[in-house]
This record gives sequence, structure tokens and C-alpha cells, in this order.
Amino acid sequence: MKNPLRRLNQMLTRIRQEPDKIRFLLSRALWVTGLCRFITFGFPAGYRMRFYPSSMSAGLWRNRNFRTEDADFVAAYLQPGETFVDVGANVGQLSLAAAMRVTGSGRVIAIEAHPRICKYLLGNVRLNGFAIEVHNTAIGSTDGEIVFTDFRSDDMNFACANPPPGSAALRVPVRPLDSIIGNRTVDLLKVDVEGFEVDLLKGAVKTISNCRCLYIEDSELNLRRAGTSRAELYCRLIDHGFELFHLRAGQLERASPDIPGPDDDNLIAVRQPALLDLLARTGLRLAQSTARWPVDSRLRSERLA
Repeated sequence: MKNPLRRLNQMLTRIRQEPDKIRFLLSRALWVTGLCRFITFGFPAGYRMRFYPSSMSAGLWRNRNFRTEDADFVAAYLQPGETFVDVGANVGQLSLAAAMRVTGSGRVIAIEAHPRICKYLLGNVRLNGFAIEVHNTAIGSTDGEIVFTDFRSDDMNFACANPPPGSAALRVPVRPLDSIIGNRTVDLLKVDVEGFEVDLLKGAVKTISNCRCLYIEDSELNLRRAGTSRAELYCRLIDHGFELFHLRAGQLERASPDIPGPDDDNLIAVRQPALLDLLARTGLRLAQSTARWPVDSRLRSERLA
């Protein structure tokens, strides 16, 4: 009875935390019965998604603003004809938002490791009639195969040497990002691989050299679980010539592993020649604190304008 009681307690805690408890319970009922698959829902940007039996789908169905900061940044940054690569695409919200922005003249490449979630991703791509290139593989430093968790909360799955006790797991293929992207230029690369960001960078040297901007998960907890650290992630990106920022309240704040911050942050990595362009595209501003850092004079003028 220990596990069922723990699950019940976790569910009650989750219900207490939900602002719209009725809609949360309804989403769970639709999920458990399978009726969710008959439901599709739209977003202001114009794309639609199906309510698949997954935590990400359920969260988006309950609240169209669920994780809206990511979608807002992707939509603001991209322009028609550009290329977006989505590593850790899950059910595809960011890929769909990107496809709306880059239009038919652009390219979207969506990569999802979990086979069940990748089927949901493909379903959402077909629902919208988009020509998105989809790959069902994990991304790492070399070709091979890895163990991947199979939690019910699909946005929490990750690659691991040994799955947590009592948890389901499966084996999935792993490929270097360079083997998929090749020599193609990437305007925006989004990475969310639950701590394996450093390993991904090791197999993406060519891709990173041809990439204008990265939007990458920054979690010390996840990185340490994968045997690395935030400091190593930052150093590798800096070695590639990037300057690092966190997006907070519409402003870009300089990022450093020495500056405390939330563990579930996202990192924006951009080379200085492209920073002014990023500000112009997105309407973001450099935070006042950046005045203490060496900044190109044009960018300093932009911040003070």
C-alpha cells in the first residue's frame, strides 16, 4: 500500500497547487479514459494541437499560456525563411510555433528521443500540415544506444546509465547532432535534454559553429545528475564564442555560474555581432547590470535608448 498512498498524496498535493482545480481534474479524467485523443485545441499564433495522453499535452490544454515564455521567444526571434532546430521537442509546441514563423520558405527540424512522445509530435505535425523534419533519437556525443526513463510525466524523462529504482525504462538510439544537421546553417537552436546539454555540445561542433543563437536549458540539478555542471556548460559555450544571458522580465541579464539563479532557467547564447540583431528582432533590452560588463558601444547605446 505504500506506493499507492504516496501517489495519492502526490495527487492531492498537486490538486491543491492548481489554480483551476476543476479543469485539472477534468484533464486527468480525459487522460485516463483516453477521450482526450478526440480533442484538438488552437493557439493565437494559428497552429493546433491534439490532447494526447501526456503531461505536456494536458498542461497546454488546461492553459494556453503554459510555458509561454519559450514559445514567445521562438516566435519573436525567428523570421520567414530561417531554420529552427528543436532538440527535445516533446509534443511539438515550439516546433509548431516556429513553423508558423519561418513559413514554407524556412525549415524546422524537430528531434525527440522518446518513441511514444515522438508519435504524438508527428501527430501534431500532421494535424497542421507542416513540412517539419522529425527525428526519433536522443542526441549525444557519439552514435550508439542509451537508456531512457519512461515516466508518466513525459516532460521529466531523461537519459541515464541506471534508471531510478522502480521506474520504467527503455533503450533508444543516440546520434551526434552534427550527423543530422550537417553543414546547414541554423538560425535558432533550442536544446532541452534534461542535463545532457554538455554531451550534446561535444557532438555538435559543426552545428554550433553554424548557429546564430542558442536557447538552451540551464539546470545545475539536471547537469549534475548527468555528471557535469553549469560551469562546464558555460565554459563550452564561451569557448564557441558565445555571450550568455538569462531572459528575465523582458530583459537580458548577463549569465555566469557565479551568479545565483533559479535552477530551471533557460540560457540564451549569442555571439556579440548578432546580439544587436537579437535585440531588434525580439524587442528585448539589456538589463542595467550589463553596464558593468564589457559591451560593444552600439549595444550600450541600444540599452540606453
